[in-house]
Amino acid sequence: MTATLKYALVSDKKMSLITKLVIWKKVQDALNLLDVIPKKPAKILIKVIKSANSNAKNASDTKELYIKEINVGRAPKLKRIRFSSRSRISHYVKFRSFVKVVLNTKEDKKVKTKN
Repeated sequence: MTATLKYALVSDKKMSLITKLVIWKKVQDALNLLDVIPKKPAKILIKVIKSANSNAKNASDTKELYIKEINVGRAPKLKRIRFSSRSRISHYVKFRSFVKVVLNTKEDKKVKTKN
């Protein structure tokens, strides 16, 4: 019940700010929350969560699915140049990220009692 996105054209810092909002929430609640956030990482995360949800539907029962963990990692950078005046070159970097979403079902945890 996982989905992975590699080389998303969003920095890992920006992506991790959005992932903190939806961790440990139900899938539908997380999608509703991300839908109203006007940020690029939110739109990317919606696609990854929907993919994980469809993977879970194919694998097993989808009752009470929640987001167990979201791993955000740093991907290789894209190095670019921009031409400026007087035959100079300015360098800039585009950051990318990896995203892995893990879904799980809520199970009742039985507490062991000492006899």
